Amino acid sequence: MEESYIPMTTRMPLVYFVTERFSQFFPDVIHAMTYLGIRKELLKVIKEYEPDLILSVHCMFTKCISRLIKKNKLHIPFYIGVIDLVNPPRVWEDRQADMTFVPSNETRDKYLKKRFRSDRVLVSGFPVRDDIEVLDAPKQIENPMRIMMMNPSTDLKKNIRFVQEVARLKNVKIRLICGLDDRLYTTLSNMQRNHELPDQVEIYGFIDNINQHLKECQIILTKAGPNAIIEAVRSGTAVVITGHIKGQENHNYEYVVNNGYGICCEDPNQIYDTLYDFINSGQLMKCLKTITNNRIGNGAEVIADYVSNHI
Repeated sequence: MEESYIPMTTRMPLVYFVTERFSQFFPDVIHAMTYLGIRKELLKVIKEYEPDLILSVHCMFTKCISRLIKKNKLHIPFYIGVIDLVNPPRVWEDRQADMTFVPSNETRDKYLKKRFRSDRVLVSGFPVRDDIEVLDAPKQIENPMRIMMMNPSTDLKKNIRFVQEVARLKNVKIRLICGLDDRLYTTLSNMQRNHELPDQVEIYGFIDNINQHLKECQIILTKAGPNAIIEAVRSGTAVVITGHIKGQENHNYEYVVNNGYGICCEDPNQIYDTLYDFINSGQLMKCLKTITNNRIGNGAEVIADYVSNHI
């Protein structure tokens, strides 16, 4: 499933969208299929490992796990950590879970309206990597400005256009991180070797030091993935949402815009003018100050505190 995620979202977005919509309308079917696929091996792992608790941070492993626990009469607390920002898909929902950790009060209210028990839904915030450095003072606008681009879009042509347009800005250095999108990395690397990209653009594939890149950049352009957004905000970096996976990430830009953490521009033909105004109008500096003043917490710490007090 994990290996198919990038190819599906970047090369077959319509197929992925239909699959995601199906899971929204028929979540129990998805969980039943997952259960049939993992029940034997998962039960074997549980019996061998003898966990004190199970915490699911993947939406596909919710109801199938609680079903496995109940059917095999296992006395293991089961928790769910919801890692979607604004409008979590229905596949996250499981009333059998002993506790569901959600990222915001708004999400908790949605769960309560669906008749989840109030003592089984706790606002934790969003889990963040431990190595993301939290700043005491806002980042300063430097010359040259460092702009990080991390999978700005799921569309290859749009990504290339985004790079070309952002590179038109004067006095900027650009780091484009392709992650697991091998097609994007190969295409841009070939363009760079053929001198089809400006000199101020650096291309990276998969990296394991995202914290260092975030620390050194003032702006990140990224699609609306919740992890990228939260890690950027916690690091004091202004966010520009440049795309989203249909269905799954439709509303995540609202978190950025409504909280004053950045802006949204999904049209590569408008990104130059949008960024120019964002930088030179004072809006960027205002966002950097807002981000630092709000000091996003680490939801993993809240979850850990709860676990230590209840196990």
